[in-house]
Amino acid sequence: MTATDTGAPSASGLELRVPPQWDRVREAWEPCRSTLVRAGLGEDAAYQLAMVTQELLENAVKYGAFGGAEAIALIVRVGADEITVEVKSRAGVDDANLRRFDQMIQWIRGFQDPFEAYVERLKLVSARPYAHGESGLGLTRITYEGRCALDFFVDEASVLAVSAVYRRDGEGA
Repeated sequence: MTATDTGAPSASGLELRVPPQWDRVREAWEPCRSTLVRAGLGEDAAYQLAMVTQELLENAVKYGAFGGAEAIALIVRVGADEITVEVKSRAGVDDANLRRFDQMIQWIRGFQDPFEAYVERLKLVSARPYAHGESGLGLTRITYEGRCALDFFVDEASVLAVSAVYRRDGEGA
């Protein structure tokens, strides 16, 4: 579990500190997936939530405002009814990326069904050239493919906490 500076998997979740580097983000996949399987999720649901974790970590690397030895905090909390994946990273309060992030969350929430948001986002993405390493699908993948509700807040220290909440009612647990 080289992605972690501190923390370890437990029966009720996982806490990792992940350096904001692409190759290090990938290292969080297996500890997350195996923690979820040990917590009683089926392989498909564990895979879905590992993908959610990956998407949130990738967004933190792309859009975070890191300095020095800062790392991304990954917290996976496993409860009886829901699982929460939370990623915390520094963000600039007046950052244009933060405003775009807020607009995207609000846009997704405007749809009755996450599938509708996903299809609309696919249409938008397919109509423009791929640029700057951004597909623009990550957040809609989290809501549709990952079956998660998204939320976020920025604290007084300019730390952005993004959470994806997965309800266990549909996966047989």
